[in-house]
Amino acid sequence: MLRLRPLTAEDRAAIAEFVMNDPDHTRTCFDREPSPADADDLLSSAAYGSGDASPALLGAFDAEGTLVGLIDWACRWPTPATGYIGLLQVRPGHRRQGVATALLAHAEEAAAAAGCRQLMLAVIARNEPARAFWERLGFQWLAPQRARRAAPLEALVMHRPVVVPQDGTRGEAQPADAALPAPAVGVPA
Repeated sequence: MLRLRPLTAEDRAAIAEFVMNDPDHTRTCFDREPSPADADDLLSSAAYGSGDASPALLGAFDAEGTLVGLIDWACRWPTPATGYIGLLQVRPGHRRQGVATALLAHAEEAAAAAGCRQLMLAVIARNEPARAFWERLGFQWLAPQRARRAAPLEALVMHRPVVVPQDGTRGEAQPADAALPAPAVGVPA
């Protein structure tokens, strides 16, 4: 069973442990080793600045209560009609089990409820698995020719229209009895 809930400062230790146990992600995206302080960066939501953005940090927990995935996103950033995904990360060993799908579906449903018409994200050029993942989900490059010439640590912007299933499901890994907060703009981060 997968349980999704907002992450708060009380989850700092779990977030730090999560980050430290996936050093390849930090090496690939930032060319450095992970640090427990990375948890503070995720909890701060400072990347979205001030204004109309409603940032949220949502965690996915397995049946044992272990943080197995998280999504950092904001409604109405960088434009009023955009839901921006700052990070979607799943713990090694839990990938390809629907965790990312469930987290993304929740964020997308909240973005739709906030009136967002598109989702946007940036992916590191050399992160081939992430690029392939987003392409499988229908995200397209804003500038396709740039994707071929990008420097290894360059972030490439992708987007797609907001799509919410008509049956109200929130992702394939989401069981009917899971504890999931209703989508809300401005979930505390």
